[in-house]
Amino acid sequence: MIQTVEIKNMKLGEGIPKICIPLVAKTKTEILEYAKNLEGVTLDVVELRIDHFEKVENIEAVIDLLKSLREILKETPILFTFRSLKEGGEKELSIAQYVKLNCEVAKSILVGFYKKNII
Repeated sequence: MIQTVEIKNMKLGEGIPKICIPLVAKTKTEILEYAKNLEGVTLDVVELRIDHFEKVENIEAVIDLLKSLREILKETPILFTFRSLKEGGEKELSIAQYVKLNCEVAKSILVGFYKKNII
């Protein structure tokens, strides 16, 4: 039995290995500039390492960043990642902050809507 995960127009676990490009920067301007530089680059998914973002604790700022990023990346799937200090990340959030951040981002559907399929 093969498991696949569908994210927008891409299926993980099917076909050739996928190419994921990380976006790692402190400011909205830097993140968006890096995203603009990806135009014409062959990739399947972009990982936004949000723990590097200077305003990660401000959910409205995170959502605003994601709206701008979505305009640039169009239908490219965005993997939204927060790594804690223990995981080699840049910041630490309380469990409550972490849960709220991820829930609000998921509700925004700006980082992609996915469904899990078992084949």
